[in-house]
Amino acid sequence: MSIDTIKTDILIVGAGPSGCMLANTLIEAGKDVLLIDKHNFPRHKPCAGGLTPKTVNLLPFNINHLKQHDSEKMLFKFTNGKTVDLNHIEGACKMVVREDFDNYFFDYVTSKGAKYLNNKIISVDDLNNKINVKTNKQDINCNFLIGADGANSTVRRLTTNLNFKNPVFAFEGLIDKKACKANIPTKFVFNKLGYGWVFPKNDHYNIGIGNLVYDPSQPKPKKKDLFKFAQEELGTDEIRDITGFPIGTEGLDYIPSSKKIYLVGDAAGLAETLLGEGIYNAVVSAKYLGDAIVSSATHDEVFNKYTNFLVGMKKELSLYNRGSKILYKKQRLSYWMLKLFFGKKFMDGYSEGKTLSEIIKGKYPFPSI
Repeated sequence: MSIDTIKTDILIVGAGPSGCMLANTLIEAGKDVLLIDKHNFPRHKPCAGGLTPKTVNLLPFNINHLKQHDSEKMLFKFTNGKTVDLNHIEGACKMVVREDFDNYFFDYVTSKGAKYLNNKIISVDDLNNKINVKTNKQDINCNFLIGADGANSTVRRLTTNLNFKNPVFAFEGLIDKKACKANIPTKFVFNKLGYGWVFPKNDHYNIGIGNLVYDPSQPKPKKKDLFKFAQEELGTDEIRDITGFPIGTEGLDYIPSSKKIYLVGDAAGLAETLLGEGIYNAVVSAKYLGDAIVSSATHDEVFNKYTNFLVGMKKELSLYNRGSKILYKKQRLSYWMLKLFFGKKFMDGYSEGKTLSEIIKGKYPFPSI
C-alpha cells in the first residue's frame, strides 16, 4: 500500500443531501467518515429546491434561515386548461435555493468532524476484507463504500449492473420576479409525459420542465420547450442559469451488489415519478443506511437491514409509478380526482409530513428507524 493511501472506515462519494445526511448519522455515532465530491462547495446544483415537510422533519437542523417560501397555495393545471387550487396553512413545500441548502448541510457535517476531499473516483476494487478506491489524487482504503453521487453515479457504474434504461430528464432556469406579469403561486402544469413547474423564491422563480413517464414515441424535453413554457405561464422568456439534468427514478431494479458497497438517493434511482421528488428519498435512504451501519456488528447485518428498508422503498416507488400513469395518461380522470376528493387529502397529507403510503393506505412504508 503506497504512502498516498488514505484509510477510513466509511467512504461516502457525493456530498449532497444524501451524502451529508449519511455522514451526519455516522459522525453522531462516532464513526470515521470521509466525504469526497468532484465539486468544491458552494457549487451550483440544478434542482427546483422544494423540500416537503417530511423531508424537513428528518433534517438534523432547522431550515428557517434558508426557507424562502411556504407553499400554502398550490395550483395544478391540466392539458385542457382547467386548474385545481389546493391550500393548507402549513404549506406542502418549503422552498430553498439548493446551492444555499447544500452548502449549509456540507458545512454542518464537516464542522462536526466529517473529513472532505475534492476528488474524483476512477476505480473500485472490492477485496476480501477491505475496499480500495482509486481517485485522481490518491487511493482510499475503507470498510464501506457508499454511492451518494446522484443520477449519474460513478459508484453505480463501477460497482453494479444497474443501468437507467429510460432516464428522466429535466430543464430548469431562473426568472427574476420583476420580469413577470404577475405574482405566481407554486404551480404544476401537467402534460402527457410529465410536468412544468413554477416554484417561487424571494426574488425569482425556479421554473422547469421534465418527462416523468417514458414513451419512446415522444421526444424528450428540449431547452426551447422551457422558453415556451416560461412565456405561457409567466409572460416572459428572460430565463437565466438554464441547466439540463437527469433524475434517478429506476430504483425498483436496485439490489446492493456487495455487503460493503451501497447506493442511496438518486444514485440508487430512488426519486419518485409522480412529481419528481428526490430529496426525501435521498435523505431517508441515507438515514436508514447510516442507522444500519451504526447498529450492526457485521456486514451481513447491515445488508439485511438496508435491503429490508429497500423492500418498503420499492413498494412506495411502485405506488408513485401507478399514480403517475393515472395522472399523466388519464388527465380527465386525474382532474376530477383532485377536484372532488383526492386533492385535499393529498395537500393535507403532504403538508402534515406524510408519505404517499400514509396518505393512501394509512401505513408508514419503512421499518422503524
